[in-house]
Amino acid sequence: MTSYFYPSHNDISELPVYVCGIGIRQPEEPVKRNDSYAFYQLLHCIKGVGKVVADNKKYNVSGGTIMFIPKNTPHELVPTQDGWQLFTMDLDGKGIGSLLEVLKLNKVRCETLADGDKFTRKFLDILNLCRQEGNVLPWESSALAYDLLMQLHSDINVKGNNSDGQKFNQLAPVIQYMEENYPSDMTLDKLSSMINISPQYLCKLFKECYKMRPFEYLARKRIQQAKLMLIQEGYSINDVSQLVGYNDCSYFCSVFKKHEGISPAEFKAVNCSSEEKLS
Repeated sequence: MTSYFYPSHNDISELPVYVCGIGIRQPEEPVKRNDSYAFYQLLHCIKGVGKVVADNKKYNVSGGTIMFIPKNTPHELVPTQDGWQLFTMDLDGKGIGSLLEVLKLNKVRCETLADGDKFTRKFLDILNLCRQEGNVLPWESSALAYDLLMQLHSDINVKGNNSDGQKFNQLAPVIQYMEENYPSDMTLDKLSSMINISPQYLCKLFKECYKMRPFEYLARKRIQQAKLMLIQEGYSINDVSQLVGYNDCSYFCSVFKKHEGISPAEFKAVNCSSEEKLS
């Protein structure tokens, strides 16, 4: 099951950054590229565990991890767990080389994100935009891609080098656990014990770093994963509810509408109609 799009638009060659392809392949299958690959790639793992081999180095890529691979870099993608799911974006542009050098993204990078859900939202926004039609869309997707690169630079190059970065690093094991086990039942006691702090201090750290409580973060993760499932074929709303950790479908629908402003059924209908226009 694949949701992958290669936008086809004229007059984009002068843009400093533009999206050449974006999407999700489920399940992710082994890929080996010995020849030159013409695009810069961002790989964002949203589920499962796999391995990427690039520049003769092996990288473990699991939930919440983002990886950058420069163009013309031979690489290999190897799932090591069923259900490995990558959000992939291909980028190019007239000024992208100099921009990536400034952002310290001119070589292979593999980073565990403090807030993987934030980047899932950004990828999803760009994917939904690329599925639509209209002359203005290449410029809009270019702006969103530029914003994503700047946010990535901030998170992996800036936050890790100041006092706030220590708090993000302290929470990293909890964030990774939540990213990988979001459908499971969780308690504050269990999460806080992972990094040897009290539940109260865990909530304080989440507030300081993410401006929300731990279970608000978990709900956002579940809703973002639900959106990814709803844009693919084969999942009913009840199926999605169960798969993201809500046993009560009515409660899932109310949480979804609180976060997105529309019901899961409305979200699914809008995206299905967009896909029909492209087919």
